[in-house]
Amino acid sequence: MRKTLLSAVFVTCLVMIVFSAQNTASQELRIIVESVALLDVSNSSVSFEIPQEMIVPGSAIFLQNIEGGRLKYTSLTEAGSLRKITASLSDFSLLEVLEIGITVSAPDSGRGRVGVSSGRVLLTADPQPVVEGIGSGWTGTEDADGAMVVYDINIFSAEMLVDGVVNPEVLFTLAES
Repeated sequence: MRKTLLSAVFVTCLVMIVFSAQNTASQELRIIVESVALLDVSNSSVSFEIPQEMIVPGSAIFLQNIEGGRLKYTSLTEAGSLRKITASLSDFSLLEVLEIGITVSAPDSGRGRVGVSSGRVLLTADPQPVVEGIGSGWTGTEDADGAMVVYDINIFSAEMLVDGVVNPEVLFTLAES
């Protein structure tokens, strides 16, 4: 009987050791990411002056390479979804007097899918894509980060200008493609 009792204790100890060494549990960790679309313009205002020597009666005035700052953005999308940044003019009555072209370069830095430039676009009242193919990514926060904005302006005739300040407003939107 002692042998049986000793054998039973030995088997019980062995079973406890074996099962305690293999005792595991798992927990699923779920990270829920909401869709994010954040857009910022580094320069809220761009000013330039038309030099008097550029004004010739009856001739057009063409200004180019006007730096408009940088667009910085963050985008988190569903897998396979893409976004774009569009630009439009808030006051389209100015289109009788001038033509505004915009070029937004692809970002030099950033992480993820930050998109590609649409090239030069003429601004109208209708939103025009300036950066396309944006997925999940961000352009950075430093001064030199983001997509550079460059304008060119064609004023059809100096006679159409009036003395003072003209304030066309450009509206940028980060939206679904």
